[in-house]
Amino acid sequence: MAAFYLLADETVQNQQQQDCRLIVEISAPDGADNQRLHKAAEIAIKEKFGTALTLKPITKQAASHYLEVDPVPDHGALNLTTDNVQLIWHLARIM
Repeated sequence: MAAFYLLADETVQNQQQQDCRLIVEISAPDGADNQRLHKAAEIAIKEKFGTALTLKPITKQAASHYLEVDPVPDHGALNLTTDNVQLIWHLARIM
């Protein structure tokens, strides 16, 4: 199982109307088609947040850095495919 990370190129507002960074973590089986999962993630995020966002790949270290800034980010999970590939999203406030 391997994880890869994506960052929305635009800010997203949380329920308190605060500007946040959207960080997506996808845990995929070894050998999975990451490009297909990346596209599926953009579609799932559009359905969840109601707006099309471009998601750009980032490193695990960069994702951790964004998440360290906000000690309690909003988060949730979505299934991307029939293979039960899970997407975990985080909304880290911009401080």
